[in-house]
Amino acid sequence: MKSPLQIIRHSLVIAWKDLTEFRRNRITLIFSLIMPILMMGMFGYIFQDSASALNNVPVGMIVDDLGMYGKQIATMISDISSNSDSIQLIEVSTRTQAEEKIFSAEIKAVVIIPDNFSSSIQGQTQAKIIIVNDPSNPTIAQALTQFFNGIINVLSDQFSQELIETGMPYLNSEFVVNPISINVESIVSGGGSSFDFVAPGIIAMNVMMSGLTALGAALARERESGTLEGILMSPISRTSIILGKTVSHTIRNLFQGGITITIAVVIFGVTIRGNPLLIVSILVLGTISFLGLGIVATAIAKEQESAQLILGLLQFPMMFLSGVLFPIEQMPPILQTVSKVLPLTYAVEALRKVMILGAGIEAVILPISILVILGVVTMTLGVPLFERAVKK
Repeated sequence: MKSPLQIIRHSLVIAWKDLTEFRRNRITLIFSLIMPILMMGMFGYIFQDSASALNNVPVGMIVDDLGMYGKQIATMISDISSNSDSIQLIEVSTRTQAEEKIFSAEIKAVVIIPDNFSSSIQGQTQAKIIIVNDPSNPTIAQALTQFFNGIINVLSDQFSQELIETGMPYLNSEFVVNPISINVESIVSGGGSSFDFVAPGIIAMNVMMSGLTALGAALARERESGTLEGILMSPISRTSIILGKTVSHTIRNLFQGGITITIAVVIFGVTIRGNPLLIVSILVLGTISFLGLGIVATAIAKEQESAQLILGLLQFPMMFLSGVLFPIEQMPPILQTVSKVLPLTYAVEALRKVMILGAGIEAVILPISILVILGVVTMTLGVPLFERAVKK
């Protein structure tokens, strides 16, 4: 029986051997250093400015009222907004045009001054300003509603003071106290819940995690265990191996995605307003894109541990910077820029527009095109990289 000192000495020898291998494996060493830096930096940037819910969020404004009071209130809103970094006002002609811009993500909401605004003021009845929000992002919608409520409360007080100073007789005391109010509407019936916003992100994230880890890890595991050598010795091309595994994992991902969607609809009451075939198409494109990334990441790694580190480095930023849980508009500008290069951002965007807004293919052509390009590029790179890796 070995003494405690021998056990400790042997343990230290084993530990030194593992640390030496870790130091010599440059890929594992580099990505082990990058991961904590990336995670702390990412969360630090996300939460250090959490008090600011809005950051230059594009909002449309329609002025249907051409009367004196309609023009006056529009000027007041523009002046207040121009002195704030929260929103960026964009002039829009009609409500139909505004809804199209919301569908295409050019704006997040629209402020409408209806054509009866001046006549309501003159008739001493409460005038309404309409806010139409994008229901696919309830966090931003709520923040915008609060922002405009604050503006309208200030303008309403100013309006009350101006009306009182005119010396006109007022028959409606409630009108004098609160002459302007807000009506909040949604471009879809029912408006949607907060989970309606989260559900497409969870579905897309599930596709991303399965796509990155499933095929990449499977290839790395088979390569280390030696079972891949048997496949490679058979009269099957490397391209056929990659494509065959891609097809099988795509089917598995669609099965998992179907389960996730069913749970969201049946248990949590999520309403799907878009075309189911378009949703399936987005899931397929997303799966192929992430499978390609997984193949590339695995091919450049020498062993499974390195592959897992690389895949983890790809996963975590996408989970938190692609709008799955946190609205991208609430992030600091530098992280908003980073989110634009992450493929999960476009998968989430496309799913939300189709599932929540009921958008057609014309509204998601950009994110779909990006997923197609990413899938083609990663698969094109993945096959030769995989061939080179298995020859080592």
